Amino acid sequence: MKQMKILGLLAFAVLAVVALVGATSASASKFTASKVGAKGVETTLEKYVFTITGSSIECTTYNVLGQTEALETESVKGNVEISGCTAFGFAATFTNNGCEFTVRANGEGKMLGEKCELVMTVNNIFAKCKGNTKAQTIAKAASFANGAGDVVATANLTGIVAEVTESSGLCPMTVGKHTNATLTGKSTVQAEGATVAWDA
Repeated sequence: MKQMKILGLLAFAVLAVVALVGATSASASKFTASKVGAKGVETTLEKYVFTITGSSIECTTYNVLGQTEALETESVKGNVEISGCTAFGFAATFTNNGCEFTVRANGEGKMLGEKCELVMTVNNIFAKCKGNTKAQTIAKAASFANGAGDVVATANLTGIVAEVTESSGLCPMTVGKHTNATLTGKSTVQAEGATVAWDA
């Protein structure tokens, strides 16, 4: 099964609980860490499932690529490595073209970049699919709860704008622009040798 690396929508919930970069916002919610420079460690509790036109892409394993860079922050951004992804029984890949992703402690998620495009591809002898998402804001991308020195992040995004540009063979996706894609999933995020928390 192919491994894929993306910096993108599937990462919203995971990125939000590792305090990578501080920023100011009107929200009183924040993330805290007991020390700066602690490596993030993620454990997937429930598969991350991205659904578009009734078809789903499932990913089973996330690795957080980043470390805590602030003791207290209201907004974070970062990178993840994802593996174990399939789309209706076939291996799927994602390619990030110029996108940067941030999440606020109030749950808002943003995908930014002047020429930002996150491309999904399934390409084999049985099915060919291609789709993308571009810069956008999701008002409620994730919710959070505190564990024992870690944070549980739950993704439940709705209204994601995505476009399917190619669908042939056994690919079940419908070509065209869609405004009702969704993402669900759940993870626990820790920091090595430190504690992290969410403060509403």
